[in-house]
Amino acid sequence: MKIIRIWKSDTMFENAVKQKNFIQCSNDFPSRKANLHIAFGISADFTYPVGVLMTSLLENNAKLKIAFHVFADNKISHEEYEKYRRLAKKYNTCITFYEIDNSVFAGLDDREFTIAAYYRFIIPHQLKDEASCFLYLDADITCLNVLTPFLDIDLTDFVACVVEDFSLDGSGSPILVQKKDERYFNSGMMYINIHKWLDEKISEKCMELLREVNEKPEAKKKYGYEFRCFDQDALNIILKNKVKYLQPHYNFLTNISLKKNEKLGKIPENVILLHYHGFNKPWHEWCFHPLAGYFRKYWKMSPWADTSLVKKPRKYRQMRLYARYFFKKKELFTAGYWLLKSISKKYHKGKSKDR
Repeated sequence: MKIIRIWKSDTMFENAVKQKNFIQCSNDFPSRKANLHIAFGISADFTYPVGVLMTSLLENNAKLKIAFHVFADNKISHEEYEKYRRLAKKYNTCITFYEIDNSVFAGLDDREFTIAAYYRFIIPHQLKDEASCFLYLDADITCLNVLTPFLDIDLTDFVACVVEDFSLDGSGSPILVQKKDERYFNSGMMYINIHKWLDEKISEKCMELLREVNEKPEAKKKYGYEFRCFDQDALNIILKNKVKYLQPHYNFLTNISLKKNEKLGKIPENVILLHYHGFNKPWHEWCFHPLAGYFRKYWKMSPWADTSLVKKPRKYRQMRLYARYFFKKKELFTAGYWLLKSISKKYHKGKSKDR
């Protein structure tokens, strides 16, 4: 196994990568010979969920040669690199880490999500010499089935393949979410035609649109979007009539809040990618939802098995669930502490909005 360090500079999006670190387990599997390229955009402290996601992808796709590309906002810690080396060695795969210079995204809104949400605009420019297409995935996904159906998709006439945004009814059936009576997709999974993306300057157009609505919030009315999910709204506007819609099982969106889907214990057997798209994640200690079990199964199989579940919530809804967790354990003092903390957090959030 060897690690190759590469420096690169070209266009604005290529210059955004300060450094690459490449983990390759054997010379007979260079990245360019992969059957499928999969990319992620994350904060450096999010490497644990991505490592578990990679484990699920590799466990379910032993016959595929997959090359992974991790775009992060900082250097990955030595301890995390060691775990990725173990993962790469076990499954004979290759992983490239890209350290991003966030100055490219200066001025863009990152209040609801981290700046890493914008990294998907960089990825096609970085992979253009290695692949004709790639699968972009958010970190809060677990793979449950083979990915070969993606390889059978004809992307010739489309910039990307996506799944329409949806929520689940009481029986677990998808209910479509639409904006302005138009189809609206979730950008957490996109199978992207690199050359068509570049030819149509999708990244440039999205960035231009986002800067416009950041500098002139009144411009949001013109597009008819609230821009709460900034990158996703921009992509839906720019990619209108340029994407191919896939069935929900390609990116099965599941909010694992007990309040919303408490009775949902099963999902369709053909689900390929299970996407935990709400604020509650399966790596949170206070997450009691039965569907968290899919993530935790691969967590125990991964090099991150000795990494504990996240113990300290930061959002008031999470704090409330954490209080519930301690009530169940009959640790009433700790439960009361987190309940009061959630009330305080919600109050201060409301006051900041009033200003």
